[in-house]
Amino acid sequence: MSEVLAKAQCPYCGVSCGLEIFKDKKGRIKIRGDKTHPANFGDVCLKPIPLPKVMDTGRVPFPLYRENKKDQFKEISWEEAFEIIANRLLQNQPDENYFYISGQLTTEDSYIINKFVKGFLRTNNIDANSRLCMASAVMGYKLSFGSDGPPGSYEDIDDSDAFIFVGSNAAWAHPVLFKRVLRRKKEYPESKIIVIDPVKTATAEKADLWIDIKPGTDTALFNSILYILDKKGWLDYDFISKHTEGFLEALEEARKYPPEISSKICDIKESQIYKLAEIYAFSKKVISFWTMGLNQSSNGTMKNLSLINVHLATGRINEKGCPFSLTGQPNAMGGREVGYLINGLPGYRDVRNEEDRKFMENFWKIPEGSIKDKPGISAVEAVDKMIDGSIKLFWIVCTNPAVTMPNLNRFWKALRNTFVIVQDAYMTDSVDYANLVLPATQWGEKEGVMTGSDRTITYNRAFKKPPPNAKHDWQIFCELAEKLGWKDHFSYRSSRDIFDEYKKTTEGRLCDISSLNYEDLPRQWGGKWLYKDKKFPTPSGKARFNRAIFKEPEDKIKYPFSFILTTGRTKKQWHTMTRTGKSLELLGDEAEPYILINERDAFELGIVDNDYINVRSKRGQIYIKTRVGSIKRGVLFAPFGYGKIHHFPTNILVSDAIDPISKEPELKFSTVYLKTKKKRIHRLSDETYQTVKATYNHVKNFLEDAIEIGLNSKKNQLKIDNESIKLITLRTRELIELFILHPTDWEKAMILNEKIAHLYISLNFQPEDQKILTEGFSRGMRKIFDLNREDLLAWEYTYEFLSHGVFEIVKRHYEEKELKK
Repeated sequence: MSEVLAKAQCPYCGVSCGLEIFKDKKGRIKIRGDKTHPANFGDVCLKPIPLPKVMDTGRVPFPLYRENKKDQFKEISWEEAFEIIANRLLQNQPDENYFYISGQLTTEDSYIINKFVKGFLRTNNIDANSRLCMASAVMGYKLSFGSDGPPGSYEDIDDSDAFIFVGSNAAWAHPVLFKRVLRRKKEYPESKIIVIDPVKTATAEKADLWIDIKPGTDTALFNSILYILDKKGWLDYDFISKHTEGFLEALEEARKYPPEISSKICDIKESQIYKLAEIYAFSKKVISFWTMGLNQSSNGTMKNLSLINVHLATGRINEKGCPFSLTGQPNAMGGREVGYLINGLPGYRDVRNEEDRKFMENFWKIPEGSIKDKPGISAVEAVDKMIDGSIKLFWIVCTNPAVTMPNLNRFWKALRNTFVIVQDAYMTDSVDYANLVLPATQWGEKEGVMTGSDRTITYNRAFKKPPPNAKHDWQIFCELAEKLGWKDHFSYRSSRDIFDEYKKTTEGRLCDISSLNYEDLPRQWGGKWLYKDKKFPTPSGKARFNRAIFKEPEDKIKYPFSFILTTGRTKKQWHTMTRTGKSLELLGDEAEPYILINERDAFELGIVDNDYINVRSKRGQIYIKTRVGSIKRGVLFAPFGYGKIHHFPTNILVSDAIDPISKEPELKFSTVYLKTKKKRIHRLSDETYQTVKATYNHVKNFLEDAIEIGLNSKKNQLKIDNESIKLITLRTRELIELFILHPTDWEKAMILNEKIAHLYISLNFQPEDQKILTEGFSRGMRKIFDLNREDLLAWEYTYEFLSHGVFEIVKRHYEEKELKK
């Protein structure tokens, strides 16, 4: 018989599976799924299984300090560490301090840190890594339903007949949930799985329909679906009338996006939009799952709203469906419940609400006005303040932003300019930029609660002793509070004391857990359906439609001159691999980062599997191994979690543009340029050359005419005048004749290529105009010459071949110009 040491929630993704930690017959600590837990009923993925083997590897041994980041760390005592921090906090103005915490903390940890910062240090400059993943989903829910919190639960999977995954590779990122979907598919084969993603992910491999959408365009897609639903009369008019408001404004915006327009914006087939509309209209029950593909965008809030609008328009709430945002961390939900973002207060309260502020000030027994009425600065916006010196202290708790933040070169600069505290169990990449490092306990060494994606709260028991110098995260802030004279307000002896205080703040709130104790858990607050009577926490009691306004991403793309980079996770690794990366069982074929490229794009660039290429953006560059596979043309995918030990974290390249509402960064759309070590050699076959040479005498007298006719046919597209047409015609004829009559005169050919390229640049020709010129040349040749099909193709191939050399110079010019910005 095995000895069960503890039950806990998995410390990785937001599915929040229940685990049993036990000792086997040989006394080894192992992990298995908890068959009694409602999130997973004993199922479990690969990630947590090896965790006991690696928990002690790479730990922070004791408090470490250096005044100058160029110096080596030295060991100090906890008393010395608290003295250093207290002096820094007291000499700084409140808003000169910044706290960046994590969805991996327990709810008790986050509650204490939030209380310390907002209530007693009196700044709202506290944000969490949820800013990078869930902020847009939070705003989508709040603007639509009046509050954060997913409306449905995992139980809804078991009787649904349509599952739409948008920007979510659940098969890798939320595998236990996805297996539940597949079980439903097996039980009810008529059910449909639709995946909307530019990458043919493991989730897409199991789908009935894969829609390879262009990144950043989801708002246009869901507006178009609403357009069709309205046009066909497939709306739930009864639900709209009784339970919603703002429908006409949302519909007015959606009517700008008929399928013929949206299909071009999204670069998908019109038929796919019609198919989605049918699924939302006629399925028995539809669940739309989404994650970072919608959220991590400068249009992220609008993407969320456009999807929720479709659910409201078809009444797909409760028994008919659910718009279900999947969280990426084990306690991002719990953090949101305690208000650990820049605007939040416990119990889904907000610093901008006077009643909420007064309640918490009275509850915490602090003077009225202690809590500021304006949100703090978001994590991405704080970077500028760190660089200009407005923020003097940056305290990182249980996360690794030196790998995960966008535009890393700029963020590293900010860290170098700021006094940085890293509070963590492990020596992470962020430690490289720290002045002070505090050893913290981790999951398995402390107790506390976490909330999963479907609002289920689980009590985590400790099963092993922490290292001797490590302290609980809540304990660190309580002891610092004592140092600062706030002992009476932070005199907690255990996490249970904290939980018992926190839960009182939720009484009468949507996330009410005031009647629960540790012994009652796991338990789902809000029940199966959060709005079971279809009454919503808005002034009118109705859900809100919102005008979902589509906006192009901040970075601009000019394929094939530049590519779209999108990022995500791998199958067996999690976040920045702090624990999973130490497990040989999980590393396997994921030991090294890679960049995924479309097969056709790879062929045209001369790239094969396992090539190392240079990928550049205006923010920096990396060298990375290639993987050729199924992904939309013009799009690249790279995992974000590989740190500096792999030399080049992906987020060096990534845009730090943010959504104006959620302040979430655009991690899913960045313009990049590829530079391969070896280029594909563009050459003509000898047969093609001989065909062109043999027919040259037949065409030479009218070759200029053919070129000029072709250019005139594309005159409006290219925006060129008659004088430019004559000059291009002359240069093109010279190049063709040089190639046919003097094919080995490379020096003269290069000079002529440069002349033509500079002419094109002066006319503002773009790399994509190569295709337009080739089409025009083909049209002119067909109009003037009576050549057979094979001969005409030979001339087209020759023109395209010669144009390639010219446009390589054009591409290089624009790339250098763009990168200089």
